[in-house]
Amino acid sequence: MRNLSTHFYYCLLLAVFALASCEKKKETKEVDPIEVQTIAVGEQGAFNAHEISYSGAITANKNVNITFQVPGTIEQITVDMGDFINKNDLIARIEATTYQNQYEARKAQAELAKENYERINEVYKKGSIAEIKMIEARSNYKQAEAAATAAYQNVKHTKVFAPFSGYVGAKIMEAGDLASPGMPVIQLLDIDMVKAMVPLPDQEVNQYHSGDSARVTIDALGDQSFTGIISEVSVQSNRANPVYTAQINIQNPDHKIKPGMACKVNLFKGEDSSTANNALVIPISSVSVTDDNKNFVYIINTKDSTAQRKYVTTGELYDNGIAIKEGLQPGDQLVTSGYHKLTDKTPVKVIK
Repeated sequence: MRNLSTHFYYCLLLAVFALASCEKKKETKEVDPIEVQTIAVGEQGAFNAHEISYSGAITANKNVNITFQVPGTIEQITVDMGDFINKNDLIARIEATTYQNQYEARKAQAELAKENYERINEVYKKGSIAEIKMIEARSNYKQAEAAATAAYQNVKHTKVFAPFSGYVGAKIMEAGDLASPGMPVIQLLDIDMVKAMVPLPDQEVNQYHSGDSARVTIDALGDQSFTGIISEVSVQSNRANPVYTAQINIQNPDHKIKPGMACKVNLFKGEDSSTANNALVIPISSVSVTDDNKNFVYIINTKDSTAQRKYVTTGELYDNGIAIKEGLQPGDQLVTSGYHKLTDKTPVKVIK
C-alpha cells in the first residue's frame, strides 16, 4: 500500500512539471510579425488636400528670333546651336560694302550742303540776299544730314548682336543665305528662369490665380521637384476646345531644366499652397469603422515595431483621399496595406 502511494506521488509530481513546462513554452512562443506597407502622413509625395495634378511642358522664359533690319547676303554667323552667348556679343553680319558706299555718298552731300548753307547764311547776315535763299539752303543741309544719318544706321544694321545673354536654340540660316528684314537668323533662349505651360479645363480655370504656388516634377531629371509660382492664367481658350493655359515660373540658375522637357504640375485647389501642404489627407481605404461607428487607423509604433490603433475624426472627402481633422500628426507612419490583419500592439514588419 505504501509503494502504491509513493508511485502515485511521483506520477503527480511529473504531471505538474510537465504542465509547467508546457505553460512556459506557451509563454515564450514568439508571434510572427505581420507584413505591412506605410506612408508618412503629411510629407511631400504623400496625399495633400485640394491638390490636383496636370501634365505640361517646359518653355524658355524668353524665346526671341534674331533678325536683320536690312536685306543682304549673310557674310558670317559667329554662333552654333547650343552655344551660350553674352549680351551684346556679335551674332552675324551681312555684306556691308553697298551700305558703306551709300553712307559715304550721303555724308559727302551733307558736308557740301553744310558749306553751302554757311556761305549763304553769311551773305544773308550782311543783307545782300533774300531770307528765302538762306532758309532754302538750311533746309537742304538738314535733309542731306538726315539722309547721311539714315545711311549710317543701315551700316550699323549690317551686324546683329545678342539683346540678352542666353543659349542658341536654333540656327536657322547659314553664311551665304540671303537675309531679309524680319527673317529669323537664329533663335535665342533665356533659361535663367523657365516656364511650365499647363492646360486647364474651363471648369477649373477660375480656381487658380497669379501668385499661387505650384510643385513641378520633371521626369527627365529623375522626378526632381521644383517650386514654381503662377505668373499668368489665360482669359481666352483655344478655338478648337475650351482649354485655358496657366504659366508657372521656375527659377533655373544651373540651367538643368531645358525647354521641351515634359513635367507634372501639382496645383492647390481652393486655398493657398501653405494651407494645402499642411492638410492631412490619407487614403480612404486605410480608415476602418468600429461597431459603434468610430473611425480608426493603424500607425507604426517605431519604438517596438508594433501596430498602434489611433481613433481619428474625419473631414471632407477629396478625389485623392479623406481629410483627417484629429488623431494623426505629420510624420506618423500610416499603415496602408495589411491593416485588416492587425489588432492593437500586433508586431509588424514594414516592407517597401
